[in-house]
Amino acid sequence: MKHRRTPRFVEAFQALPAEVKAQARKAFLLFQEDMSHPGLSIERIEGYPGVWSGRISRKYRWTFHFEQDPETGERICVHRVISAHEDVYRKP
Repeated sequence: MKHRRTPRFVEAFQALPAEVKAQARKAFLLFQEDMSHPGLSIERIEGYPGVWSGRISRKYRWTFHFEQDPETGERICVHRVISAHEDVYRKP
């Protein structure tokens, strides 16, 4: 599966503390290996059809959705935003 990051995600990731960035990188590797891993605590976001969130740490989460590449038909995971838990759910 391909992965793409929105400009909003990239900007938010760059603003994170170094420790959280390291935790996020570990979570993304785990996500690529096994999207259903219990440690990621993947869940749908109510009120936003097709948008999901995953756990980075107790305080941080990220959101994503899936698209299909119109040329190849391949599934693309679009990483939308990464932030503190309460902020992610305000504007996923």
